[in-house]
Amino acid sequence: MPEPTPIPFNQGQSSGLSELSGASPAQINVLPDPVGALHVRPGIAAWSDFGTAPAASPVIGIYPWRQWVLFVLENRAIYAWEAPGSILDLGFSLGGTGRPVWAYDQERVVVTGGGAPVKWEGAGAASELAPGAIMPDGSPLALTHIAYIAQRFVGSDNNNTGTFQWTPPGPGSHSSWPVVGAYFSEAEAAPDPLVALYANANECFVFGTESTQVFAPDPSVAFAVAASQAVGSSAAYSVINTDTAFAWLDNDKRFIESAGREFKVLSSPGMAKDIANLAVISDCWGARIKFDMWDLLTWNFPTEKRSIYFDRITQKWGEFRSTDANGEWIGWLPTSYVYTGTFAPAKNKHLVGLSDGTIGELSMSATTDNGLTLRGLSRTGFLDDGSFNRKTCQRVDFQLRRDQAVGATTTDPRVEYRYRDTLGTWSPTDFLALGGSYQPVVTKWAKGQFRQRQHEISFTNASDFVLAGATMSTTTEES
Repeated sequence: MPEPTPIPFNQGQSSGLSELSGASPAQINVLPDPVGALHVRPGIAAWSDFGTAPAASPVIGIYPWRQWVLFVLENRAIYAWEAPGSILDLGFSLGGTGRPVWAYDQERVVVTGGGAPVKWEGAGAASELAPGAIMPDGSPLALTHIAYIAQRFVGSDNNNTGTFQWTPPGPGSHSSWPVVGAYFSEAEAAPDPLVALYANANECFVFGTESTQVFAPDPSVAFAVAASQAVGSSAAYSVINTDTAFAWLDNDKRFIESAGREFKVLSSPGMAKDIANLAVISDCWGARIKFDMWDLLTWNFPTEKRSIYFDRITQKWGEFRSTDANGEWIGWLPTSYVYTGTFAPAKNKHLVGLSDGTIGELSMSATTDNGLTLRGLSRTGFLDDGSFNRKTCQRVDFQLRRDQAVGATTTDPRVEYRYRDTLGTWSPTDFLALGGSYQPVVTKWAKGQFRQRQHEISFTNASDFVLAGATMSTTTEES
């Protein structure tokens, strides 16, 4: 009898981002681990320490600083969570229309979003960082992005130029933005406007619409050009720090990763067509989500209602979605994200902003998305088991594992399997019962004849569920 053939539910998504149809592999709300098992992504739970939302406006930015968690609502109001149920209104509105970008020095935290940068020093109201400061063109200081490097705040000017500017060194001088040659520069690799600015520990990356330049701290001119490349950014907030490099959506609608000298295209070949078909990309925002064994670069397209991820460990793509009250797919709920790390009052929390003005928490123990059904789905492409001859499927085996003890969750995972042999109707759904078993092999017998077959598995209530593997046993006719 032939050896069973693995069903690659862990292969990752390579097409079908804009449409869950056809024979394209799809991977929604599931994460393959490095050994090939398939897990459900973290659900969204209420952050129990948050308290009551100050306003019913989406949380578009979150930032931990000292003993506070600062956040900005879509209505541009700025707040600071300081203790369970205690939220400070900082009494200031963020200027501009962009997403919040944060930085801090020894004395203050600063946020900007396309207007004047705003500071808060841990007490009282927030205020403008540098009242009366101007940009090199003479207009009031307005920054799309801000970063801190070499004892200076560095900001990208919100105008149709390639200029960026910085403060004098030292925290006592950071409210001054002198408009003289030693305190601003222009990214001159191309005559394109500057759209974003980010920094890592050693260098400042300046993103234009068609080019990217890297500036390094210099004792003579403050910042000197270290590298240039002819690739830009089509989404100012898609940039994700990957430690020694950055990943972003470039001007050719590709996801790339670069340290400023050479770049690697992440989205080719499998995801290139789908990303190119996205209509509205300017509002894309990126986040790096690292938990357990995964290191995810996630890009969220609010207008398109799509959130896709690339796992740097397994090198696989997938998609995050939520469901509505009727169980239909909708966009992933978070409107922002931050990891608090060793921040003491909210240690090691994966916090997400939500559209109702609250902050939630990503958690592997959450079985829903803020009360809505969390559904995972993996769909293969069409598989022919090595030939296009007619085959008889004798059995399909699923190895299903529970990660927690029986009774650790109130509802058993619901696991469903179906298949189709053409682009038409799917088979009736088979329910795979787990019961109280920790590591059962569930078998479904006599699944008919086919030449090629597409498989799909889906599951809900599945925070402790792992699909360890699946195989199909067939016999093949002569022709």
